[in-house]
Amino acid sequence: MVPPSEDGPSRPLLSGVVVHWHGEEELLALVESWPDDQRFELIVVDNSRAVKGRISDNRIFEPNENLGFGGAVNAALELVDAPAVLVLNSDARPVQGALESLLEGLELHPDAAGLAPRLVSADGSTQHRWQLRPIPSLSTLLLQSMMIPAGRGPKAEPPAGTAVEQPAAAALVLKRRVLEEIGGFDEAFFPAWFEDVDLARRLKRAGHQVIYWPAAAFEHSLGATVPELGYGRFLWIYYRNLERYLRKHHSRTMAILARLLTTAAAAARIPWLAVRTPSRASSRRDALRGLTGLLLGALTRWRLPLAIRREIVNDRRGPEPRS
Repeated sequence: MVPPSEDGPSRPLLSGVVVHWHGEEELLALVESWPDDQRFELIVVDNSRAVKGRISDNRIFEPNENLGFGGAVNAALELVDAPAVLVLNSDARPVQGALESLLEGLELHPDAAGLAPRLVSADGSTQHRWQLRPIPSLSTLLLQSMMIPAGRGPKAEPPAGTAVEQPAAAALVLKRRVLEEIGGFDEAFFPAWFEDVDLARRLKRAGHQVIYWPAAAFEHSLGATVPELGYGRFLWIYYRNLERYLRKHHSRTMAILARLLTTAAAAARIPWLAVRTPSRASSRRDALRGLTGLLLGALTRWRLPLAIRREIVNDRRGPEPRS
């Protein structure tokens, strides 16, 4: 591990970039867990503009609009000077010693583009099957477009040093020069979902490798954004971005096919609500509205429902500035 000098390093060795959009209490828990150490800086990109005054102002960047996840990370890259960037969701926080372990891992693996730390739930169980996935194949993406779960990570947690094709960006360390080299995140995947899959694919194409480093552990709450976003908006955004990913990395034909499959899947699932409510939905009525919105979106090339489109436009504009 690289030790700090007696007077502290001239610049941080690792910059944490936290993208925040609602979920203030989890963000405050993350800030509280961050060590008081000059080697590790923390920058919060507050897309919801809701936490100023609750944490130190020198840690907050408030954009004039909601930049989404990828756009927020890209904007933060202009503010940091550390050679390593730790991308974080606001519902992920380091276990004691995790940041020091990341520095050790980067030193031991100088050829790696980055590290995927170990994500654990509150009960200590690992999230590796969700976190450490292969880049999805075309067949996996088409299964997902039919609302069929596909593309999970390995059954057994891999050993340290294992290459990971598509690590989740809930907690992910990347060398700053590598992020800049590949152009950062694609901000078209707004506000979230598939921006990390797209990044992983471009990293692999450029010959870069991310490795698993479980010595650094982060506690992570899965799916914390969905309840705030709403089931209907989640479905609409997720499947629109899935289609966008297919169009970018496969073909226009496959993107159209995926939209047709999503249309059929949404229509088929609506009658089943009489016997089963999706786990992400707050109620049967919420599920019905969500699936109906998804059906309309897929049928109209994501022009409808107007309410969802307008909400996303308003998200980009951001809230009115505080007086």
